[in-house]
Amino acid sequence: MAGLREKQKARRRELIEKAAGALFVEKGFDDTTIEEIAERAVVSPATVYNYYGSKGELLLALVARGEVGIAEKIRDFMKQAQTEDPASLVTAVIMSNVEDTLSALSRELWGHVVAFIATTPDPEVAPKYLNTIADGLARAIEHVIAHFVAAGVFRPDTDSRYVAYLLTRIERIQFLNFVYLKGFSLEALREAIGRDVAFILQGLRV
Repeated sequence: MAGLREKQKARRRELIEKAAGALFVEKGFDDTTIEEIAERAVVSPATVYNYYGSKGELLLALVARGEVGIAEKIRDFMKQAQTEDPASLVTAVIMSNVEDTLSALSRELWGHVVAFIATTPDPEVAPKYLNTIADGLARAIEHVIAHFVAAGVFRPDTDSRYVAYLLTRIERIQFLNFVYLKGFSLEALREAIGRDVAFILQGLRV
């Protein structure tokens, strides 16, 4: 019975988040109400508040949904590290995360996410958001960098964690270009990230 309840709760969350994402794009984050989200998801407003607490928390849940997949792929990335060029593999890791992110939140919706984070008076939102979008990707990159250090490809004094977070910060800047510059295609994003990654990693080689 407990398993069934958990499945029902997960299904409700999925419906609520799907409804919220669609409405945020259609009406904008500020103009969308919890009541409208609940109506589209066919649940009560109380259910939405019970699961998320606020509209801002619901938006962050959408962000987090796009970050789940990266942790599940680390084992595959480590297998690829046996044969792949470091810059190509790190670029692939980053783009895998970008694609997961865009499958959860559209390009248009990301504009609303960034606007909300920048304007909310709640001081806890921005740190929570930054941790959500950085930690999973940085951990995946750190595993890959550490592998190449151990393999003797990169210098033994390389700080894998620092490099991973540096590359994550660079990726987020390029991703903002993609969100705001409508002529900046996904392929252009891939190429820009690839250049940045190759430049940084070249300096780590033995």
